[in-house]
Formats: sequence, structure tokens, C-alpha cells
Amino acid sequence: MTAYVHVNLRIKDAEKQAALAPRFQAALHAAGGRVLHFGPVAQALEGDVEPLPVAGIFEFPTLAKALEFYQSPEYAPIKIERDLAQEARMFVVDAG
Repeated sequence: MTAYVHVNLRIKDAEKQAALAPRFQAALHAAGGRVLHFGPVAQALEGDVEPLPVAGIFEFPTLAKALEFYQSPEYAPIKIERDLAQEARMFVVDAG
């Protein structure tokens, strides 16, 4: 069943973020993923913690494919470099 990777982030360095974007998209597509949304958070609806200003939702055909993406050799260096470009929270949900 379909799985979704959600990321909530604040961009710390726009230049570094822009350099990561095409590599991220290549790793995402290689694992069968696609971008559903990447842009501003419209509004917080509930909770005491304010969301970071940017959200991403990425769809994968299965949870296994989402985890394959996250653990892939293509994505590994991006995870390390991402810390310089952004503050992020990321999680996966299995819609199955």
C-alpha cells in the first residue's frame, strides 16, 4: 500500500538547499517516489508546537520503497549535507 514521507523544515541556507534539491529529487524518483507538495505551511491547526515554515509530502508505492529511499546510498550524503541547509523533522506513514 501507499506510504508517505512527511518533512517539516526551516531553510537555514537557501543556496545549499537549492544545490541539494535536484539530488534529492533524483534519489526520490529512483526509489519510485514523487513529490505531492513542497512549499509553505498554510496554517497550524492544532498543537502547542508551531510547525516549521515549509512542508513536504512525498508519495511512494509502498512502505518498503519509502524506506529504500531513506536508506539508499544516493540519499545518504544528502542527509549529512541537509543539516547545513535546513532544520528538519521527517517521518513516514503507511497508508495500508
